[in-house]
Amino acid sequence: MDSFADSPVEEQPTIAILVPRNLRGVDVVNALRQRGVEPIELISSTSETRAAAGALSHLLAYLAEPGNARKLAKAYEVWRRDWREQRIESRGIENREIENSEIVNSELGEGDYSTTELLNYSTALLRRMTDVENFIAPQNADDWLAGIGESEAGQVIEELIQFRVNVQRWLNAVALPIDQLVLTLAQDVFNKTSDLALAHKLALVLRQAADDHPDWRLPELTAELAVIAKNERKFIGFSDDDSGFDPERHRGRVVVATMHKAKGLEWDRVYLMSVNNYDFPSNIPGDRFIAEKWFIRGGLNLEAEALAQLKALESNNEFQWYEEGAATLRSRLDYVKERLRLFYVGITRAKRELIVTWNTGRQGDATPSLAMSELVGRRETAKDDG
Repeated sequence: MDSFADSPVEEQPTIAILVPRNLRGVDVVNALRQRGVEPIELISSTSETRAAAGALSHLLAYLAEPGNARKLAKAYEVWRRDWREQRIESRGIENREIENSEIVNSELGEGDYSTTELLNYSTALLRRMTDVENFIAPQNADDWLAGIGESEAGQVIEELIQFRVNVQRWLNAVALPIDQLVLTLAQDVFNKTSDLALAHKLALVLRQAADDHPDWRLPELTAELAVIAKNERKFIGFSDDDSGFDPERHRGRVVVATMHKAKGLEWDRVYLMSVNNYDFPSNIPGDRFIAEKWFIRGGLNLEAEALAQLKALESNNEFQWYEEGAATLRSRLDYVKERLRLFYVGITRAKRELIVTWNTGRQGDATPSLAMSELVGRRETAKDDG
């Protein structure tokens, strides 16, 4: 990227890193960010969608366990999520549990504090709280805030009072249906139109889940949001990357996408990652298949075998019986065909440059896929002939 950083935007290339699976894409995104490169995501859910779902998930997690000080502190961070997005320039105060409040006070000092300092310090105080009820619903002399009022700065006390008002409103809203509760929370923590629209969509999802599972309470419904926040389930939001994507609008930026989601798109330079015999098997000796777990007897694909057994049960044909392992072999061939087509999709996404990489995997025994080896072999042969 340094080679064209000084070029005009219209002269910079479009770049994509294509991965075979979502989890690999998340790893690539995190690795790029650690190196100071902010990528554009085209995986199951965009970072904006996951962040919004995660924020609501943390709030619901606290409401499901209102006496938990750590979850209360996390709810505070969500409430001040705009502050967290600012560049962290704290003066030695980390957003972690503080063991000695006197040390914290000496580091914070007197006067006006930046939003980052106030966020870190207030979070530390909330985490150290031993009796959350005395903060949320104090009874006369048991007010936790009154007890620390003499030793803490007025700016901190005002911040916590304002937060307490919001928490009390959230707790009063717990009796509402889950969709109305989510919308109530969203109004207090989101200010972007796309986030508010996403919250409405998530509220409908949770309402449907509550209707489908009448026995579910807040902990189970919170888990539903956590699945989306962890990118374990596809969820389309309302950001630009969710609603439609044009590579030409992102020249000079790195796009991370799954090969499935890259269909119909083209970039000047494309990197295909993890093209090994695990992600792209060819059904030759030594290949391993993602659906076949090492601890299952005979390496059977349990899903394929179960479907074959059900099909045999409903069949009236005396010559159509269940044979153990046959369904696993058929599923292997189907998977090989699908991955070969996916590899072709990845190759044809490149307009000018194509870089194909492979890795040895967790066990260290993965090899380049047969399709990749053939592609490289044909290229070398063409060079020799030329």
